Amino acid sequence: MKKILLFVVAVFSSITLFAKTVQITVSPSNAVVLQQKGKVLEPVSPGIYSITCSIVDLAFTAQADGYDSESFVVNLKSPKTMEIKLKPNRKDVSLTTHPNTADIYVDGRLMGQSPVNFTINKGESKNIILSADGYDRYTKTINFYDQADIHMSYNIEMVQNRRDVNVLVDVPAAEFYVDGLLIGKGKNTVTFQVYKDRPVQLIIRAEGYLEYVRVMNFSENVSSYNLTQDLVIDAAYAASEPGADIANKRFEVMVRKGRSKDDVTQRTKYYISELFETLEINDNVSGWYRTAWNVETFEDKFVRTRIEIKEIPDNGDGQLKYKMLLQSQVSYKKDHNRSGASPKDEDYHNWDRVLKKYVKLLSDIRNLLE
Repeated sequence: MKKILLFVVAVFSSITLFAKTVQITVSPSNAVVLQQKGKVLEPVSPGIYSITCSIVDLAFTAQADGYDSESFVVNLKSPKTMEIKLKPNRKDVSLTTHPNTADIYVDGRLMGQSPVNFTINKGESKNIILSADGYDRYTKTINFYDQADIHMSYNIEMVQNRRDVNVLVDVPAAEFYVDGLLIGKGKNTVTFQVYKDRPVQLIIRAEGYLEYVRVMNFSENVSSYNLTQDLVIDAAYAASEPGADIANKRFEVMVRKGRSKDDVTQRTKYYISELFETLEINDNVSGWYRTAWNVETFEDKFVRTRIEIKEIPDNGDGQLKYKMLLQSQVSYKKDHNRSGASPKDEDYHNWDRVLKKYVKLLSDIRNLLE
């Protein structure tokens, strides 16, 4: 009996001597560890397992959704701690864009607008296309191995290809032209678009100011302009007055009775000689007088003025009468496009303003004769 007891003790001691406890750490922590024949091990804590082995090898498999399974063996030769890291076979992709209004296509299918989430499997690639109004089309291929993390994240900054530009001028009733097209009238501000692939021409016209011309480029990277200080006062405008009621219109003057034709001629010629040096037509018989053009040059235009006085034939009443015409015409330098050259007659057209020094000419002559 004593011999049997000693044998049992020796066997138990031998078993104890050849047993080992191994701590297994598995990631991800929600992975399941299966023993042979599919028995599921209970973890000590999430992702931590304690396995006791003896002289017999113990085989296990760790598996988790979205990861490749991995098999491992625990035996007496195993270290006291083991770490099992499962390799992902599927990754989550989160994609955001700027602007966030971009349409996002994945493998040709519209997924919506930022943010968009989808998965990519091991060995796969995804073709991404981003489309947004005012931005260059963006394409990118995303591969499974581009990022190590199982959660792949992309924040894509798209390239703008046009920009809204606001222009302000502190003048009333301006006209704005972009590439020759009128986009605003009677305003002091407009908004339009400048494109990356081509500049646009801005023209501003405002009463009392020279025409403003500027080429706007996308590369300026400015979205708002106050161009008030850039506008230049029109010297011709400042030197003139509205003259639509007297310019380029014929007026009849009835001479005061008792005043002779010679007296009228002398008075009118003397008066107009103060402003005009030369008479182009000087016909005392018919009573027809016309001055040569007085031409004045301004920065962007030529202004010419002349006066014509012509006797009206007697209709039998014995009353001496005349017709007067004050002509005011303008030619813009940009129109006749001859650098430094004086404009031709056909380059001029009637102007509804009169230079200030001629404004009282008609009324003064009337006062002399009537």
